[in-house]
Amino acid sequence: MPGALEGKTALVTGASKGIGKGIALELARAGCDVAVNYNSDRKGAEATVSEIRGLGRQAYGIQANVGRRADVETLFAELRRRFSRLDILVNNAGTQVFKPLLELNEEEWDRVIDTNLKGCFLCTQQAAAWMKDNGGGRIINIGSGCNKSPFPGLVSYTASKGGMEMLTKVAAVELGPHRIQVNCVAPGAIEI
Repeated sequence: MPGALEGKTALVTGASKGIGKGIALELARAGCDVAVNYNSDRKGAEATVSEIRGLGRQAYGIQANVGRRADVETLFAELRRRFSRLDILVNNAGTQVFKPLLELNEEEWDRVIDTNLKGCFLCTQQAAAWMKDNGGGRIINIGSGCNKSPFPGLVSYTASKGGMEMLTKVAAVELGPHRIQVNCVAPGAIEI
């Protein structure tokens, strides 16, 4: 729907490739200016930014590990320098480790939980505080079929996405009175 979001601003985490890149491009096609967050894929983020600018929208690549509070604070400080408001946050950044429960180590568990769940929490908290001051907004969390179904070999990922669903529900109830809508989109597995 070209122009449906004309004049709006958005942040998409993990937008250097895959689903995040696709979301960022569609938001731009709908009229949004977009901040493209990435952790390590700078070239991918630059390509996403270039494509968005090719659509006639403003776009900025901003590096941050969303699982670290200091990085998220820096990310939002940079956003505030570039945008006068934030209308849409898409919590898309994610990672996974394919290992059975008895083989998964603590470092691998922490990396997945920090990126997928803690990152969603930290970004939601920062975005909601800003949105509340500006009359509302939209937060979309990218879940998974793992939100409700166990996937053997993906214990940390499944735990993070199940936690994301509950975080979404609580955030929706608490933030609704501030005109902030919070939803979780949970696509299932697809064959490419």
